[in-house]
Amino acid sequence: MGIQRVSSKWAKTTVLQRSRMVNEYIPVTRKYSRQTLERMTELFESNYIKPDRGTYGNGVMRVKTTRLYVPVVNSEDPTTEAEVPEESNDLNPPDEHEASGITSRATELTTTYQLQYGTEERSFHSLDELERALNDRIQDREYIIQQGISLMKHEDLPFDLRVLTQKNLQHNWETTGILGRVAAPGKIITNIHGGGRLATFEELVLPHLHQDGFKKLRNELYRLGIHTAVQLQTSFPRLKEIGIDIALDEEGRPWILEVNTLPGIYAFGLLPDKGTYRKIKRYAIAYGRLPSKKSKSSRPSPKAQASSAKKRVRR
Repeated sequence: MGIQRVSSKWAKTTVLQRSRMVNEYIPVTRKYSRQTLERMTELFESNYIKPDRGTYGNGVMRVKTTRLYVPVVNSEDPTTEAEVPEESNDLNPPDEHEASGITSRATELTTTYQLQYGTEERSFHSLDELERALNDRIQDREYIIQQGISLMKHEDLPFDLRVLTQKNLQHNWETTGILGRVAAPGKIITNIHGGGRLATFEELVLPHLHQDGFKKLRNELYRLGIHTAVQLQTSFPRLKEIGIDIALDEEGRPWILEVNTLPGIYAFGLLPDKGTYRKIKRYAIAYGRLPSKKSKSSRPSPKAQASSAKKRVRR
């Protein structure tokens, strides 16, 4: 039996949500629909809309919701200019005392939705307009909508982490590595295929956390990798490896963005710790992801294969 791969983000999320231990790390995630779009934009300032099946960050969009209370100008009093208060995401209008310090007239709530796809940005002033723009891209495909996490930054660029967990030589789950990915300027994804760059876990996180905090987070992520794999295996028994995309918010709290069941492993070979990469490859060979050195050496070279074919033709 081959290694099991699960492409549906929603299928994996619903399995993980059944674990109390793992569910606390998952941002609010729903299947995309008009109803969930309306509800999620009411609840959260930022939301990500992702294809249910897809790789390399293709098709990912972000919606940022901005709410402003603006004064309603009385048209019968043209001598008074309208004053605009500061931006607020509070859904409750200012009370009478606050309002009197700003303007003596009534206020109304205006909402703006900013949609970003790649580096392209567009603004809409109604949910209907936003939905039409989203549907132009979504078409008939299935999407999910997920609460946006304000990512920790490195040199003013957001980053996330990839946690790799594999079956070891004793057939138990083991977290074998963590690497970081820094988003390209102006991008909403950190994926390397989208222009992001690789970095070590230490390079990205140590400047934000003291040594004890860093060690605590590392241990937490190593445990989380194992708990996530064990939970997924309850529904997908032939899993051998997973890559967990982890966001760290501005306070350093980890969140599971998604789980990949065909994780890239060669990126770990580009980092300084070659011992970790050798272990990752050794486990991947053991469970059949990579060919063993023995099977490689037993295969005839392309030149030998060509020579053999010529001999068969002569016969």
